[in-house]
Amino acid sequence: MPVNSKRSKEAGTKREKILLAAVEKFLDEDFYQVTVTEIAELAGVGKGTVYEYFSSKEELFKESFSYCADAYLQLFRTHLSEVISARRTMEDIFINHLALIKENRNKLHLLFNERPQSLKELQSWILERRQELLAEISGLVQKGVALGEIRPDIDPEMAARFFLALNHMVIGEMVVLDNIEVEEEHLKGLLDIYWNGIGSSRNWQGH
Repeated sequence: MPVNSKRSKEAGTKREKILLAAVEKFLDEDFYQVTVTEIAELAGVGKGTVYEYFSSKEELFKESFSYCADAYLQLFRTHLSEVISARRTMEDIFINHLALIKENRNKLHLLFNERPQSLKELQSWILERRQELLAEISGLVQKGVALGEIRPDIDPEMAARFFLALNHMVIGEMVVLDNIEVEEEHLKGLLDIYWNGIGSSRNWQGH
């Protein structure tokens, strides 16, 4: 293995160790209680090594959050790459989203807990990722309209926001924060509510 390649691999390993240690510490303690020294010790590196990769604890938190969030968001992008049926795609996202959360409950806890409000850069990053995902789900809704699965008078953006809320605020918080055992049958019920609504058609007057 070339020397430069070996050094690059070692650097990548150290950086990931620091990130994983940071995720673990931020899960266990409040952001302001965690110290860089503790993270370094857990990662098995010196404090100075941490600062070789991250300029501050705030940047380390942001990168830790991003590390978790990217894995989370990739789930949606994987299923949005090729759509044959909008409803089937949504069902697949629901099912795989639940599996991802159950398998990575501790890691994803960082995404569902409150984050330090002073980290403006992190807030901007979250907003950008949310807007990207919102646009992709809106595109899925539009494909559903084109396929005749979704009625044409639906607002794609509002439908996308509702779908993301079901995944994050309903499924995610039930599993991660409330420790509720959510099963696939519950997902089908949620998808049915999303797809068909809760009102009786005979009583619905459009207002």
